[in-house]
Amino acid sequence: MRRYEAPYAPDNERSKRRKMARPKDLLAWALDLYRADMTVRLHSRGIWTDRLSPQEKKDGVKPVGGSLMGSPQETDAIRTIVEGDHFRTVIPEYEGHKEIGSAYATPLLAALARVAGRGPRNTPYPFMAVVLHRTFARDGDWNAACASLGIIEPVRWPYIEAALHRLYDRFHEEPPVYTVREDAA
Repeated sequence: MRRYEAPYAPDNERSKRRKMARPKDLLAWALDLYRADMTVRLHSRGIWTDRLSPQEKKDGVKPVGGSLMGSPQETDAIRTIVEGDHFRTVIPEYEGHKEIGSAYATPLLAALARVAGRGPRNTPYPFMAVVLHRTFARDGDWNAACASLGIIEPVRWPYIEAALHRLYDRFHEEPPVYTVREDAA
């Protein structure tokens, strides 16, 4: 390709490289996302009652929980965190306009769940997710988080750095798009 055919190609390439680069401070990036995912309100108005999914209502399942004594109702955000539904999606709204696609309600927690994968907590990747979550819960104090989990001093920072890179690689704001293929008639 000649310069006169695409005069802005070098600028475009530099712009793409800059936008695709990792943040300089992955820990600060992850902490900002963690704080955004975590809610500050535990309870909402009303008395807590059991919630049924539409399928459970259709199947005739009876609610089994609730409080006649006045137990406060939890917010939806805290229920998502407590119940472990990190892949729940919502329709994002920007400046009063709803988006076409969906996004994760808690994108960092979804990425942590993706880092953990499957398996017991003492295997490498679930343990890595536990270390990251404890680091975020301690407001970024990675040294204390690693020490509390028995990681020895010389490998703490390299371990956290590798865990943050793995988290960054698995972070997505939106769930993957599923292509529905129509059969040729």
